[in-house]
Amino acid sequence: MTSEEKERLGDEIAELAAHLDAATHRLLTLIRRFDESGAFADQGALTCAHWLCWRIGLELGAAREHVRVARALGALPRIDDALRHGRVSYSKVRALTRVATAGNEAALLEMARSSTASQLERICRGYRRALRAADEQSEDEADVRWFRERETDGGHVRVEMQLRPEEAAVLRRAIDVAMAELYRDRAATGTRVETVRRVDALVAMAERFLTAGGAVAEGAPPVEVVVHVEADALAGMADGGAAMDDGTALSQPTIERLACDARVVAVVEDSRGNVLDVGRRRRTIPTLLRRALRLRDRGCRFPGCTNRRVDGHHVVPWARGGTTALDNLCSLCRRHHTYVHEGGFHLEIDDNGVFRFFHPDGRKLIAPDAAAVLGTHPLDVLRERHRESGIVVDADTNFPRWDGTPVDYDAAVGALMPPSS
Repeated sequence: MTSEEKERLGDEIAELAAHLDAATHRLLTLIRRFDESGAFADQGALTCAHWLCWRIGLELGAAREHVRVARALGALPRIDDALRHGRVSYSKVRALTRVATAGNEAALLEMARSSTASQLERICRGYRRALRAADEQSEDEADVRWFRERETDGGHVRVEMQLRPEEAAVLRRAIDVAMAELYRDRAATGTRVETVRRVDALVAMAERFLTAGGAVAEGAPPVEVVVHVEADALAGMADGGAAMDDGTALSQPTIERLACDARVVAVVEDSRGNVLDVGRRRRTIPTLLRRALRLRDRGCRFPGCTNRRVDGHHVVPWARGGTTALDNLCSLCRRHHTYVHEGGFHLEIDDNGVFRFFHPDGRKLIAPDAAAVLGTHPLDVLRERHRESGIVVDADTNFPRWDGTPVDYDAAVGALMPPSS
């Protein structure tokens, strides 16, 4: 390969990368509009990130990061315009949007144009540390308890806290107990390292507190309420609502959802409401069957959902004669369980045991099986689209102005810090 051919190859790589960055701006703009419209919920997705994970194949962490950056760009017009014209890369924009504000985006953008992506990441990390240190000076005192959280570069959330020794001991013991129960079945542990299992246990503790005050036994329903409903209405044989103990009225779909995974007490009353007989309390989904359901489904079965904390849903409602058997049960997270019962979505199971989910309008909810057709050459398509939009991109559009001089990161961070009062 001649020197000219090598140079042309490098220029084509640089030009294509700038076109991709400009196209990424369009993608992020559409994601922001899609997120703001709530259209993802129309297809049963829990969040816009979950929809991106399902619909376009992004890993969930990357999808969350796309949504975060898209939202941030809506308030950062200078950075938004630079990405639109391919003058800064998506990697640089990711770093900028973690620290940029309307007041400092111009200075940050100038640094971005004069540095590499790795240098900019280091500057932004240093700036964040400096801001945090300025805001949290008093929190480093040994006798102060605190709790704080922040987003990581990979789209996760890092939680830190400072506790008294006795409080930390209580927390550790609670995590140990929750982990032992959560991974009682060795097969469920799989290859997950202990640190990840401890995170699972901590999240499980929080979910239990939210759903039942931490008093849920193994295999028991996550929520227990008392609902009064006539037997014919429960079985769908007659119209009629239901009411909770405090008189709150419930609709028929809500009754069916609660009856999916609930304990039932049969009560016989006379015309005046006097109790004549109370039947035996019975569990809807026995422990062994619940365990088999968990091992089969490994989490929520709704397309695109990755939640592992689930309810047992009867495909044919138990209240309408459906059996409490494995071939009539499906694992759904709390949100999607509500979608199926009260949001208009429904599911069926075919003779091969395959679940099929449907939109409220009857359309089948399936992932696309073909990629979009861009044309004979993707770069030609991007060039034409950008030309029509007035975006001029060439091999030097995103060329960094860094000349090789060692970067003074302390000076860069100091230039971004607000003046001290």
